[in-house]
Amino acid sequence: MLIAQASGDGSSGVISLLLIVAIFGGLFLFTSFRQRRRVRERDAFLETLVMGDEVRSFGGVVGIVTFIDDDHVVIESEGTRLRLVRAAVAARVSDE
Repeated sequence: MLIAQASGDGSSGVISLLLIVAIFGGLFLFTSFRQRRRVRERDAFLETLVMGDEVRSFGGVVGIVTFIDDDHVVIESEGTRLRLVRAAVAARVSDE
């Protein structure tokens, strides 16, 4: 009923604009909350890495963690040792 009354005096454009802004604002909040949750889960995963875990990097290399530093992880894969940035570890192989 309010929309029908508002359309007579030309303020329906303002109401439409506010509705569009509210929709986009809601979508922005929804996506930002989901992104924050993913970042928290990723940080928790990286904190729980221990030596002996079998992991996969984002590049597709699979190996066993042999050393963990604050910023780096050393994995051994088929006799080759690779030093990776800790954030390059994508997942544990056993979790997949």
